[in-house]
Parts: sequence; structure tokens; C-alpha cells
Amino acid sequence: MITLLYTASIAFPIVCAALGAGIGQSLIGVKALQAANIQPHSITEISRISMIGIALTETSSILGLVISILLILDRSVPIHIEYAAYGRLGIALAIGLTSLIAGIASSYPAQAACLSVARQPFFSNKILQLMLLTQSIIMTPNIFGFIIALLINGRIATLTTFNEALLMIASGISIGLGCIGPCIGLSLFATAACTAIGINRKSYSKLLPFTFMCEGIIETPIIFSLLVALMILLNITVDTSGSNLQGIACLSAALSMSLSTIGTGISAGNIGSTACYQIGKNIDIYPMMSRIGLLALTMIDTFAIYGFIIAIILIYAI
Repeated sequence: MITLLYTASIAFPIVCAALGAGIGQSLIGVKALQAANIQPHSITEISRISMIGIALTETSSILGLVISILLILDRSVPIHIEYAAYGRLGIALAIGLTSLIAGIASSYPAQAACLSVARQPFFSNKILQLMLLTQSIIMTPNIFGFIIALLINGRIATLTTFNEALLMIASGISIGLGCIGPCIGLSLFATAACTAIGINRKSYSKLLPFTFMCEGIIETPIIFSLLVALMILLNITVDTSGSNLQGIACLSAALSMSLSTIGTGISAGNIGSTACYQIGKNIDIYPMMSRIGLLALTMIDTFAIYGFIIAIILIYAI
């Protein structure tokens, strides 16, 4: 059973990554067809937008593929295969969940961009620029998960206790679950931003800097999750006394951090997307919308900070 778990873990990264990218790309294709039906004369611009969007969404599957290949090529024999098998769950969580969520979430700005080009065919270059910006930011949690998966893989062969295996799982949980809320929030905001340009192309000059500021704030919780994952992996001395208390404390820290990002990320995305829609409908209210929106986003992020503080205490105090 342990050997089966150790071997089957090779498939999990690519399965989740392919699932996320496949769903995301199909959604982009559907919206591209709908946009072409709305504006047949803009089919060239719509096709260009959709193809670039699909290519960016493919990034998540590539990262998952790389990790699965690395696991296949790893011929080292673990000292304790049972602990290595459990430790590999951390890799599965780190790259599998981030690839699944990012693959689907990154498709939404591309969908909105296709429909916006159908409404504003002569403004397709600006719409493409905003789509590229927002899609790239949505993919960053997946890159963070890739980094953590590599670090975990580097320690798998040397695991000697169940406590160490728990640390690997905790690190994967921190970044894997921690990406869900911010990815959804970034997707909500990006969809609204791309849609708003389709409503009013003059809003582009206001929405571009607003996008930089808002998406930076929305993404902050996943950075906290990355820091917690790194602290669990790199900044602690492994307890070899036979007690699993340290591993349990780190699992609690990972859950504290990752779960506190879910509501924070989604709520921040809802606020930012609402502000984008309002700016698109009435560009004159930009100063008021930007001030209120940024203030609300900043206040919401404090909940992720609370989870981060508790996570640090659990890691270092227990």
C-alpha cells in the first residue's frame, strides 16, 4: 500500500494540472465562439485573443508535467519509503491544487477579453494587454506551488521520521489550499476589468493602474502562505525525539494560514470587481471608486495577517 502511494503520487501533479488547464481552455473556446457570433467581422482579433489566452492557461499543465517527470526520473532510494510516500503528499498538494485552481481561474479574463473585443473590435490591442497582465498575475500562485514542490522533492529521500513527513504535508497544504481564495479573487477582478473596457474603452487609462494596485493587494495572502510554507521547510530544526508535536503544530499553522486566505481573497476580488464595473459604466467616479475600493481591500487583508501571525507562533513557539 505504501509503495502504491509512493508511485501513484507521480500522476497526481499532471492529472490535476491537465484537469485545470483542460477546463479553462474549453471555457475560453466557448466564449470565443460566442464572441465571433456576436461580431463575425472581428473573428481575427477574437481568435488571436483566445489563442494567447489558451497558451497562458497551458502554463499550469506544463508545470505539473515537469514535476511528474522529475518524480519519474528520481531514482534515489528513500531511507524510509513509508515516510517518503507521506511526504510526497506535500508535493501533490503544492503543485496539484495550485495547477488545478490557476488553470481554471486564469481562463476567466481571457473569456471576458473575447467578449470585449466583440464589443470594441478596434480596441483589441489594449484589451489584450490587460488580459496578459491579469492572466500572468493569476498564474503566480501556481509558480509558488512549483517552487515549494521542488523544495519538498529535494528533502523526500532523506526523511527519517513521521514528524518530518508531516512537515512536508504542512508545507504543501499552506501553498495548495492557500491559493484557492486569492486565485478566485484575482479571477473575479480580472474578469471585471476586461469586461469594463468592453463597456467603455475610455476607462482603460484608469483601469490599468487600478489593476496593478488591486491585484497586488488581492494577491498578498498567497504571499503569506508562501512564506509559511518556506518557514516550515527551511527555518526550523527538525525534532528527532520521536514526538510528532512539531509536525502537528506545523499542520495547524498551515491550516491557519491557508484557510484564512480563502474568504479574504474571494471578498477582495468581489470588491475590486464591483469597483471595475462601476468605473466602466461611469469613468467620472474613478477617484471615489478607487479610494473606497483600495481602502476596503486593505482592511480585508488584515484577516490574512491575523492568520499569518498565528501560523508564525505555532511554527516557532511549539
